[in-house]
Amino acid sequence: MLRVKFLLVLCFSLAIALNLHHMSADNQPTKFERQDKTYKTDKLDADSFVLARQFQNHMVLQRAPQRANIYGFSPTIGQKVTLQLVTVPATKTYSYETTVHQDGTWNFVLDPFAAGVTVNIRVDSGGVSHSISDVIFGDVWICSGQSNMQMTVFQIDGAAEEIADAHNYPNIRLMTVSMNESSTPLRNLIQIDEPWSKANNSSVGSHTPWTYFSAVCWLFGKSIYKARRTPIGLVATDWGGTVIKAWSSPEALAHCGVHETDDQQEFHKELLKDVPDRDRYRLQGPKNNSVLWNSMIHPLLGMTIYGAIWYQGESDSGGAPRNIYNCTFPTMIKDWRGNWNRASNGQTSATFPFGFVQLAPYHPSPGSTSGFSDIRWHQTADRGYVPNPDMPNVFMAVAVDLPDFNSTYGSIHPRYKRDVGARLALSGLAVAYHQSGIFQGPLPTGSHSSASGLIVDYGNTWKLSVVINDGFEVQCAHLRWVADPIVAHTNTTVTLKPNICHTGEKITGLRYAWSESPCALHRCAIYETSHNLPGPPFISYADFDPKGEPYFTFDQQTHIRND
Repeated sequence: MLRVKFLLVLCFSLAIALNLHHMSADNQPTKFERQDKTYKTDKLDADSFVLARQFQNHMVLQRAPQRANIYGFSPTIGQKVTLQLVTVPATKTYSYETTVHQDGTWNFVLDPFAAGVTVNIRVDSGGVSHSISDVIFGDVWICSGQSNMQMTVFQIDGAAEEIADAHNYPNIRLMTVSMNESSTPLRNLIQIDEPWSKANNSSVGSHTPWTYFSAVCWLFGKSIYKARRTPIGLVATDWGGTVIKAWSSPEALAHCGVHETDDQQEFHKELLKDVPDRDRYRLQGPKNNSVLWNSMIHPLLGMTIYGAIWYQGESDSGGAPRNIYNCTFPTMIKDWRGNWNRASNGQTSATFPFGFVQLAPYHPSPGSTSGFSDIRWHQTADRGYVPNPDMPNVFMAVAVDLPDFNSTYGSIHPRYKRDVGARLALSGLAVAYHQSGIFQGPLPTGSHSSASGLIVDYGNTWKLSVVINDGFEVQCAHLRWVADPIVAHTNTTVTLKPNICHTGEKITGLRYAWSESPCALHRCAIYETSHNLPGPPFISYADFDPKGEPYFTFDQQTHIRND
């Protein structure tokens, strides 16, 4: 069956993935009425007893202490369903029994199995049997977002090395969900582009662009596996050029007051004005509310997972969506967690780990101080760091120092995904797996004025490395931001040049790396020394001491002031 997958982009596009594969008869997609690329269905897509499509040979099921769910569909309400699980090679047998529920679903919650246990599974009902083999227990991660998550291993810097190395990790298993949208929530995936496969040169990405897998997803999973030696299941469900409201449930959007408007469409029209008409149809993913939540997330909710990672936000960086991303993103995380917990019979944690990539640079100049800068801040719920009180059990990779303005795939798609994967995994190991050590770049703890200039204190958590002197700005009167270079530094502080504001003006704001493309490759000002992690962007507004001198704090939400 021919499958064509395009890398859909925000401003540029390249058709990258044409994958030929055969699905088993058990997993053949049923027919849907298709109108404007949206599938509409009011019934379960099962005319016979079937497994949900993601349950396949070579898959990963969630390890203990969580219990994996196995489920599917049947039109025969009340009919008995049995499941037999046989461990390999010990051949211990586990047997389960249930019936088809009134809604046409059936489900088993398995016993907890330790990481690395391999099993074969058979389900039977009404004389029909389905079997899946070489199923291994480990940690299952969902990888979602837009084109920088969708960007394949074949396309990144160091692709040949990564692809050649892939066969060394057969206990990392991969699956890619097909790009489809739906106007209503679906309980089964419409189709799967890349069925569950062991990691190897072909499944991760051959030396031609005809096979593919998400680079960030692969690199994150590989790093987690190397650190823990626990089997890892990676489910890529992504679509280039998409907005967060397409991935969010109606309830999550209602919480943030999101409605269907033309605002975001107009923003995209402006971005695409120089693109030839013949190419524009491939440049925009779905923009309608919940259409990807319905088709590419909702069908996976019953599956027990360990966590999720996310790379998205470029398509929300203009217009009204930018200004409410501090609501839509944290709310989407909370909503995914709650829905996954309920649909998985409580087996997926209601606070499962969630990681994201803070937006990388775009244009080959510092560029605007709104847009990408706002999204980066809003990705942290306006705090500059995660985890935080509004985003518990959340981790991130900072990417502001990873520009790639000569990228073959457009500067919106930097090829330096190995840095991204390593940073995201380091943060994930700390937050999701409770590994001790430094896992994010330096963020200030406070500041104070001195005769030599404004001293920004980073505390004792990090040992600072100051690479360049540029990157800080102070706000003088009337919202005027002025570059304020570093004139001195220690292992824990930096001192900014004094008397930057005009006579009589007080410093009222302080910000760092606050532009669309704030620094060159690996050349931001502030890093920590243990892993060379860049300090994240931040913004703070001044309080004043009894002498009228400004000082800044960084332990609370700071909402961006634009007027």
